[in-house]
Amino acid sequence: MACEARRGVCQACYGRLPATGEVVELGQATGIIAAQSIGEPGTQLTMRTFHTGGVAGTDITSGLPRVEELFEARVSKGAALLTDIDGLVEITEDEDLRRLRVVSREEYREEYKLPAGCQVLVDDGEYVEPGMVLATPKARKTKKEAETAEIAENLVSNMAGRVQLSKGSLSIVWEDVEEREHIISRSALLLVNTGDEVTAGQALTQGPLNPHDILNIRGKDELQKYLVDEVQQVYRSQGVAIHDKHIEIILRQMLRRVQVESTGDTELIPGQMVDKFEFQDRNARVLAEGGEPATAKPMLLGVTRASLLTDSFLAAASFQETTRVLTQAAVSGAHDWLLGLKENVIIGRLIPAQVDSLQMEEEALPEPVLSMVENTADDWLEIASQGLGPVGSSQDVGGAAGSMLSVVDEATDTNDTATIEEDSGEWDPEGDSPNIFSPVDE
Repeated sequence: MACEARRGVCQACYGRLPATGEVVELGQATGIIAAQSIGEPGTQLTMRTFHTGGVAGTDITSGLPRVEELFEARVSKGAALLTDIDGLVEITEDEDLRRLRVVSREEYREEYKLPAGCQVLVDDGEYVEPGMVLATPKARKTKKEAETAEIAENLVSNMAGRVQLSKGSLSIVWEDVEEREHIISRSALLLVNTGDEVTAGQALTQGPLNPHDILNIRGKDELQKYLVDEVQQVYRSQGVAIHDKHIEIILRQMLRRVQVESTGDTELIPGQMVDKFEFQDRNARVLAEGGEPATAKPMLLGVTRASLLTDSFLAAASFQETTRVLTQAAVSGAHDWLLGLKENVIIGRLIPAQVDSLQMEEEALPEPVLSMVENTADDWLEIASQGLGPVGSSQDVGGAAGSMLSVVDEATDTNDTATIEEDSGEWDPEGDSPNIFSPVDE
């Protein structure tokens, strides 16, 4: 989850493959391994939903529907109510509803040192306003004019609050009160009572937790622990053991995007969802220029929505909503850099997996395929002599060109023309015809 690799995960974060116990190799398709490790045992899970009887009965989702609910980041029916602040609980009941308030009181104190012999003008426990004089300096007993350094200023309150006097000091104490009020139906089962002290993220009512609330209140680390525990609980109930790293890889993709809150000096739009690494790059460029960075909050997306928001429009189109994805890609002029597995399978290229070294990775990268008409006469002479393919091409046509052009004049003057030994075609290096090889009339 905490890996900072932009593509995939690094060896240090992934560690060893559970199947072999060896350190994972570079290029290993860990995402596919994670999906298969979760999906294959999922065929053994139950499809049932249990119902607790009675008028106030509830449905308990378990088995495969519960796993789907977790990975799609859905809010369960009858989700528990979470508090987003620390404080004390106050419950009041009406005829039909119950009101639950969480009140947070933070006490602050500002202390003033009293100079010796000063005269205090306020009493202990008195409420003062900002700007009120609290004490005056000691009165002079002589008529001698005071020096500038001897002139003491009056002690003035900077905050509103109640006065607390102690030996040699005076304090202003005030409270910052924050409260949240929730309307709760009488059928909901409360987990707290009046006077209970609660912390941010604690459940106030019984029920499954909302993963989006956990992310907003507790943060990404607590959300990861909750989702991993919930998924493992379903599989353990069926006697299936899955390594946590497989679940965490899926969760990492679900938490890959952030939502912009303030744009700063960037070109982002408030509410826009962007990749977190792209967001960091834009902020880095703005900071390098001395601008104000943007701020964003993490987003939790279900696996379906996360797959549709991938950078590759070919991979997204092969999943769901093909017409919409391709139309949007065409309108926006999107580019697909073919970095993943699905998009390479679609166009018939080797998948970029199991690359053991940087040299192999460079060899695996395809060269751009250029048109044959872009080669000059000198290029074709070199092709024929060396038996290579077209310059800048990955197509192996050198063998055919070498056997066809077995005898070639080295001179390339305006009056010289290359001849074809097998009479299979004519080649005019100065011709402006788009076809390099033209058939010979029999």
